[in-house]
Amino acid sequence: MSNTINSKNVLVCQEDKSKLTEIRNALKAIGCNVITCSTCREAMDTCIKSLIDLLILDLNLPDGNGMTVIDFIRSFNNKLPIVVVTSRSNIESKVMAFEAGANDYVTKPFNMLELIARVKNQFRYLAVEDKHVLTNGPLVIDYDAKTVFVNGVEVHFTNFEYKIVVLLAQNIDKTLSHDYIISHIWGENGQDPNGLRVFMAGIRKKINKDPRSSKVLRTDVGLGYRMNSVD
Repeated sequence: MSNTINSKNVLVCQEDKSKLTEIRNALKAIGCNVITCSTCREAMDTCIKSLIDLLILDLNLPDGNGMTVIDFIRSFNNKLPIVVVTSRSNIESKVMAFEAGANDYVTKPFNMLELIARVKNQFRYLAVEDKHVLTNGPLVIDYDAKTVFVNGVEVHFTNFEYKIVVLLAQNIDKTLSHDYIISHIWGENGQDPNGLRVFMAGIRKKINKDPRSSKVLRTDVGLGYRMNSVD
């Protein structure tokens, strides 16, 4: 991997403002797009509403234990790399973090060069494990480019339409309830079922170009929506 990581979206959640600034500047220096926050709630909301490629997370946060953030993220996303950066050096905290789903654990104080090396390693592992392209019959999602193709033709989605398609793709063949989709895309009270139906109608119109592609999305009446596996 080169010395830069272009266009990766990294969320940094740290209570220590000086350390947060230091980490943000180091990540920007290698080409990352950096979002910052300092609470559990902000971290969870950002992971729902934004496309995040990696999370750097403190465990000591003003509104709670960062472990709740890991649990929350792993309830719907098993692939997001999570690097814990915290002052908790005891083995119990490390074990709990790894068992909850953290990918790496860095104890303060630390050398910034080491943290950047660990971040690069996470992106390297992710690149090996997942080419960031999903192919489902006529539907192709390029996660890196954030583009969607149907039968080889690029389909232009709005930001929220794209997020809905990605969420359904990450849970392929599983019916997602209206409430589940709304909470993961907009957060609590961020939208209503009627509003979601409008977005789904727009997505269907753009995807359903022929009989084969019309099988990709399904409405389970009274339950929610799902993306079907298509040969």
